[in-house]
Amino acid sequence: MTRWLRRFLVRGVGWRKFLHWAVLNIPTWLEPLVIGWWSLFFLLWGPGRRGVMRNLSAVLPGSTAFGNFFRTYRVFWNYAWSITDNARFRLLRTIPRWEFEGRANFEALQAHDGGAILLTAHMGSYDLGAALFAELTTRRIVMVRAPETDPDTREYEERVHEEKGVSGLRVGFNTTANTTGSDLAFDLLSAVQSGEIVAIQGDRVTPGVTSVETMLFGKRTLIPAGPFALSMASRAPIFPLFVMRRGRRRYCLLTCEPIVVTRTSRDRDHDIRRGVDEWVLALEAAIRTGWQQWFAFEPYSEELAA
Repeated sequence: MTRWLRRFLVRGVGWRKFLHWAVLNIPTWLEPLVIGWWSLFFLLWGPGRRGVMRNLSAVLPGSTAFGNFFRTYRVFWNYAWSITDNARFRLLRTIPRWEFEGRANFEALQAHDGGAILLTAHMGSYDLGAALFAELTTRRIVMVRAPETDPDTREYEERVHEEKGVSGLRVGFNTTANTTGSDLAFDLLSAVQSGEIVAIQGDRVTPGVTSVETMLFGKRTLIPAGPFALSMASRAPIFPLFVMRRGRRRYCLLTCEPIVVTRTSRDRDHDIRRGVDEWVLALEAAIRTGWQQWFAFEPYSEELAA
């Protein structure tokens, strides 16, 4: 496939550029119509549609394939709004309205003197939440994310971040277990020990990254072990935090009770698993109430992919 055609694939750079063009040129009153039309993309992207439907069958026990077909449109619709709001913030600094749940936990995070780890999921707008959080705090935020698989998309996103990114926000890419991945692990440990905040998504495993097998909605799945190993090594608390979309340019910041991963025995894996179990409880609760914005487009469990 030629480079020109590749830009129009699902992960190609073409639609990213169109999104940025639309944010700058389409009147806001037309925005709902454009997003409603774009969300119909779920009819064309079969693998993504089927992935969401299979995940919903586990999240919502007893749900039917017919009902989950229409629920999948809601997931794509929320995704379209979320990436549009993120682009509008990056390009125009349009700040959405914010609500808080678990505000006491959020204030505890703000008041925490040392470094901390924000553990979140592919829900709402992870990028938007990290950027706004960086503007609300004097501490530097290191946002860890998987690199784009398409090289043109990766180059474009990195250039936009350099030109339009928030000054207090640095992006680190979670690559496979090679030299770069090892360097990132040491960088994150150094950042936390220096009092910075590291934001990581903990509901999806990048190939090659160390993981822990656990159960999510009764199905076996893999959770990245990195955040819990980082917490143990740095003695920094983990704050489960979810950025939930509540309406047009309106979001809720849900902060849960902190998780402290400490070494209590010679079995390091056992201590990490205790932290993973606490995280899974928070993750399940968030997804159960916000399934319509859990942007997991592949089956999260091999049992669902079968």
